[in-house]
Amino acid sequence: MMGIVFFILGLALTPIITDVSNEAMSSSQLNCSNESISDQDKAVCTSIDIQSFLFFGTVFGLAGMLFGRIVS
Repeated sequence: MMGIVFFILGLALTPIITDVSNEAMSSSQLNCSNESISDQDKAVCTSIDIQSFLFFGTVFGLAGMLFGRIVS
C-alpha cells in the first residue's frame, strides 16, 4: 500500500519539480544558458538541474523497496 503511495507521489510531483527547476534556471538573476557566468552560479545551475532526478530516484527507490518487501 505504501509502495503504491510513493509511486503515485513520484508521478505526481516530478513534473512540478521539473517546471520549477526550469523556471529557476531561466530567470534573469540566474541565467544558466549564459556561458560567462561565475563558477558559483554554474554550481547552483548544476545542483538545480540534478534536483528533479534525485527526487524521482529517491521516491521510486522507496516505492521499489516497499514493493520488493511485499513480494519476498
